[in-house]
Amino acid sequence: MKFILALHSEIPMPLASSSVVTLGNFDGVHLGHRELFHKTVDRARELGITSIALSFYPHPLKILNPPKAPPVLLPLDEKVRLLESFGLNYFLCVRFTPDFASLKAFSFVKEILVGSLGVREVYVGKDFRFGRGREGDVRYLKEVGSRFGFSVEVVKPVIVEGHLVSSTRIRRLLIGGDVQSAWKLLGRPYKLVGKVIRGAGRGRKLGFPTANLDPENEVIPKGGVYSVGVELGNKVYPGVVSIGYNPTFDDEKHKKVEVYIIDFCNYLYNKRIGVLFFDRIRDEEKFPSPYVLAQQIKRDVEEAKVAWIRYSSRHGELGF
Repeated sequence: MKFILALHSEIPMPLASSSVVTLGNFDGVHLGHRELFHKTVDRARELGITSIALSFYPHPLKILNPPKAPPVLLPLDEKVRLLESFGLNYFLCVRFTPDFASLKAFSFVKEILVGSLGVREVYVGKDFRFGRGREGDVRYLKEVGSRFGFSVEVVKPVIVEGHLVSSTRIRRLLIGGDVQSAWKLLGRPYKLVGKVIRGAGRGRKLGFPTANLDPENEVIPKGGVYSVGVELGNKVYPGVVSIGYNPTFDDEKHKKVEVYIIDFCNYLYNKRIGVLFFDRIRDEEKFPSPYVLAQQIKRDVEEAKVAWIRYSSRHGELGF
């Protein structure tokens, strides 16, 4: 798959002479998005033409109405990595700017879908909107498509355990600490990514040296302790993550993400790691002393080891 991040005026003319295209923000790359990608790729292969996922960066609301913009589930490079697994020929990400926001829906279709992509078929979700002021909807896209000779198919939403799979619901689950339910909608554990930065060094004094993560994701699960897998390079290790304010020490002003990798002692500062959330172990607590906290961490680690045994056999879902 070739990834292109460009202003709409910079998109090659043409990028493809004939293509099947899916359109959306694809935040989270959840099970609903997978349906769009699979249909797009399968149909393009049937027709012997190019498959393209077209998205926007940053999220349009970050430009149009920043206070209303949803927190992003995935950094862009993680989204690219996930899309590579679907067999798409291109992931085209159009830079969303005030200039692009002013582009009329008809011009978007004529200049980009038809002029640049040579579109023959389009796959979208039922709520897809586009063009200046969100003037274009699925009905309009079908009407314009009939004029330009391409078809539009609305892919039915995916339902899991009676709930619609959506990025909005996944955000709510994570913010509520329900990482297991979020996993079911994503089709894989939620992953925080970021660089390891220096902390206060308290974990080492307690016998559990932690890596302090500076997350790139905008959605951080609810404060508490979780069993996790820690992705470092091409390997994943069992671990425990604590999210919160270290109430036992009573002097933290900022929420921290502290990762303990079980039986691991290598240097991690400035390394980029990923944290895969398996289970929530407990809420954040204030303990009467560092010793009592250390005893609880020992119990947390034992629980995390059990979780690792339970989940590490599910390699496909964990992504390793």
